[in-house]
Amino acid sequence: MPKIVDHEARRADLARALWSVVRRDGVNAASIRAVAAEAGWTYGSVAHYFKTRDEMLLFAYRLAFSREREHFPVGNDQLDALDRLVGVLLRALPVDEASTIDFQIWLAFMGRVADDPSLAESVRQEHDLFHDDVRVLVEEAVAAGFLGPEHGVEALVDTVVTFVNGLGVVAALDPKHHGPEQLERKLRDFLSKFTPTSHAVNRRRARS
Repeated sequence: MPKIVDHEARRADLARALWSVVRRDGVNAASIRAVAAEAGWTYGSVAHYFKTRDEMLLFAYRLAFSREREHFPVGNDQLDALDRLVGVLLRALPVDEASTIDFQIWLAFMGRVADDPSLAESVRQEHDLFHDDVRVLVEEAVAAGFLGPEHGVEALVDTVVTFVNGLGVVAALDPKHHGPEQLERKLRDFLSKFTPTSHAVNRRRARS
């Protein structure tokens, strides 16, 4: 009887090997040959699953992204709407070892998308999913009074996602001054600019 091979499980094994290479040697070292050596596979075996390095990197990035989305905090009554939004935005930033690796891979894609329209389309699909996740949480934050409806939900989502992308690049360039606490503070300071006027006034009165 022929052996049944779980191809997705084997791809996941290769993704973990890729993450190990990136963690140790950086994303530029994550070639098919290096990942094969890390996983204890032959080059040909890896090439059976991934024809190009970009394809392998994209799979690893998508796998990490899908696992993060499994913990999407909608309906979590233990956190208020603003905390849920901040939590999701923080996971898109290099705040720990795993998210730093994911962000390094994302940056590598950004350097490639101008030359490869198909890769750009693949990355855009993930970006759109993140955009949709943020929209859900922004709508909750507006309904709860943390963000002002006068700004428009879609405009808020675009602004927030753009800010997070830029903040991630800055954090990657200067990780020493952009640890998890600093990044969370910058996120909350940024979001506070969109607090409803009445909410801000009431908060000032409460402190006085």
